[in-house]
Amino acid sequence: MSRANEHRVEAGGRLDEPCARRRKEIAEAIRRAGGINSHPVTHNAEEDLLWGAMVAKLNALHPRVASSRYLQAKERLPLPVSHTPRIDDLGRRLDNLTGFRLLPVDGLAPAGDFYGRFADDVFSTTMYLRCPGRPHYSPEPDMLHELVGHVVMLADPLFADLYRLFGKAANNATSEQDLQAISQVFWFTMETGLVQEDGRPKAYGAALLSSSGELAKIGTCSVEKFSIQEMIKSDYDISTYQGKLFIAQSVDEMADEVRSFLTRA
Repeated sequence: MSRANEHRVEAGGRLDEPCARRRKEIAEAIRRAGGINSHPVTHNAEEDLLWGAMVAKLNALHPRVASSRYLQAKERLPLPVSHTPRIDDLGRRLDNLTGFRLLPVDGLAPAGDFYGRFADDVFSTTMYLRCPGRPHYSPEPDMLHELVGHVVMLADPLFADLYRLFGKAANNATSEQDLQAISQVFWFTMETGLVQEDGRPKAYGAALLSSSGELAKIGTCSVEKFSIQEMIKSDYDISTYQGKLFIAQSVDEMADEVRSFLTRA
């Protein structure tokens, strides 16, 4: 299933009943009391334990597999391990770093809305966690994906500027085809991008960096040379581990190519 037309698509089968019920509770709390840099949800002890276990596992993996740019961003915006973060606190800290703020959302957002908010320095974040039965990978964007992946990236000025450009390009798109191309490039860069460092592929994409299962599978993927045109033509499936990734020789090379594409889009 593609995220070309809708960034946040439920995939991977039905949720179990307790997980679905909890997501409904969280959505209702956000609808009642949400807003930019708000914290409308109180997470329970089970959710804190799941968050802590997965963040600790990712923290152990990142020094070996994450790009240096991402690791530096983690130092700028450290996330707690003992409990789920407060969105209001995290949003204020992020705002001080790069001007981005966080908007808790109660459900899946169409691509135009999700990307378009970047132009206003707003990142939309879910507040539910992946189901405990599948902790190492989530086919839909959960709180681990949003915060460990995207929000940490947004603490870096270069990545923050790229997100803004994606937002402006999405807002200026005049057809579904144009928006689909923007979404494809976002997927193969900001979600699943690799960069060459120290003679090895290192991850900078949020979907990779927030999934211990995905990180463990990088060595089995087909890795292709960075190409915007190939990204636009390539299929992908968000309901399973990725089969194709694109690698840039440096973050600067990636950023230059993405800027050139988005200013033409």
